[in-house]
Amino acid sequence: MANEGLDSYVTVYSAHGRLDAETIKAFLEAQGISVYIDQDTLGLIYSFTVGDLGEVGIKVPPEDADKAKALLAAMDKGDFSNEILVEDENATNAPHIEPSDAEDDELKGRKKVLFLCTGNSARSQMAEAIVNNDCWDKWVAFSAGTEPTGMVNPFAQKVIEEAGIFHQGRSKSVDEFSNDTFDLVVTVCDRANETCPVWLKQGEKIHLGFEDPAAVVGSDEQKLAVFRKTFALMRATIPSLLTKYAA
Repeated sequence: MANEGLDSYVTVYSAHGRLDAETIKAFLEAQGISVYIDQDTLGLIYSFTVGDLGEVGIKVPPEDADKAKALLAAMDKGDFSNEILVEDENATNAPHIEPSDAEDDELKGRKKVLFLCTGNSARSQMAEAIVNNDCWDKWVAFSAGTEPTGMVNPFAQKVIEEAGIFHQGRSKSVDEFSNDTFDLVVTVCDRANETCPVWLKQGEKIHLGFEDPAAVVGSDEQKLAVFRKTFALMRATIPSLLTKYAA
């Protein structure tokens, strides 16, 4: 977005780094609000592959400021935990895709993305499900872990199903993809608290960290609320990110 005409924009949110800023931007734009990320502070932020340090201003047109503030306040309270923030009118309930299916003729025209974490039970499963449903026409997604738990977290499966997405995930080792290449490899672990897997093979690599909802301690309802929020943030962020790599 060009800087011309942006002097009147109002700061409605102080994001903690580029990832937070991009997430908030995607959320507000999904609600029909134009968003400008303050370039003065954005210049101090490292890229997705390095980290998310610093403060970034989220600015909107003055006529949308009150609406944006109300939406952000509602989001903080969890009011959007069950909402679809990024919608593709052509989305379909695509089936889970196994590594052995990757070379099927139907899939060869799509780019391939691999989501990596440690256990391959929650965040990477949700990311895989989101992409295969929302971005099915351009991407085919897979997920794996360096220390797979052997099961999909039931809260992750529940929020996927709540979103109307069909996903028969399987927790599996990254070793299953030792002979595969990908257009993009995304680590989704929280670098501040975890050791992210390292992908040493072909494929552009980026980090898009989300806090581990499985680490939350509390009642089932409290845990489910966190999973819903993480899923909503992922759905608002990941499809928008993939558009940059779809060409």
